[in-house]
Amino acid sequence: MASLREKIYNGNYDRAIKDFNQAIRLDREYSLAYVNRGSAYYLKNDYDRAISDYTQAIRLDPNYTIAYYNRGSAYFSKRDYDQAIKDYETVLRLEPNHADAKKQLDAVRQARGR
Repeated sequence: MASLREKIYNGNYDRAIKDFNQAIRLDREYSLAYVNRGSAYYLKNDYDRAISDYTQAIRLDPNYTIAYYNRGSAYFSKRDYDQAIKDYETVLRLEPNHADAKKQLDAVRQARGR
């Protein structure tokens, strides 16, 4: 049986979302389930739902770097550059050496400048 993560990356987004829904029903405080469900929504280009899930993960764990990074990516995809910048800056405040966040922050700033 494929892991939930494999389901996401193999394109079985709806099945993965169902599984993450079940995990959240069992434990509403399970921030990883929100991040993973958000990632499935993100890969379906459903950025608003992805942002909602990443935001919930952040509410549960205000230092959850991956949730900020992923939410920044969703905002970037929506061309909400100001929100993306805030999230990438938060990632760098929490993890100053996060190379991907640095690259993404530069890319967002460049895109915003167009």
